[in-house]
Amino acid sequence: MKKTILLAFLCIAAIACDKKEDSTPQPELNSISVPYRQATKVSASGTDLKVELKEVNDSRCPANATCISMGSAKLVLAVSDTSNQVDVNLEFKGDSKDNAQEFKLGGVTYLLSVSEVLPYPELPKSPKLEDYKIGVSIEKK
Repeated sequence: MKKTILLAFLCIAAIACDKKEDSTPQPELNSISVPYRQATKVSASGTDLKVELKEVNDSRCPANATCISMGSAKLVLAVSDTSNQVDVNLEFKGDSKDNAQEFKLGGVTYLLSVSEVLPYPELPKSPKLEDYKIGVSIEKK
């Protein structure tokens, strides 16, 4: 009886661990590091765009502090192609999967995603603006 129960548990565990393949493969986006106030080329579905981090307002809880909320980093990025430019405002919340913003540039809709904002604040001092770098990826919608 014990062997039957053990065998049943092993079968259930094997079925539960069965990896399901996603029916539609998702394209892997490469994140590019964009330093503060330096235009950086980012490829979006064959189109080269320039991205510049213009503003950072970082209110994230410092790593060595206890806070009521995690806070966020509000970012302003200038995105341009050869003839158009648009400012994209985005609020980066480190624990959220929704660190993305849609924008239009030259009649085309893009999705800009931010994967990281570095450096992370620590007490007793705040990072200088010129030290900031963000991980950015852009895809055409």
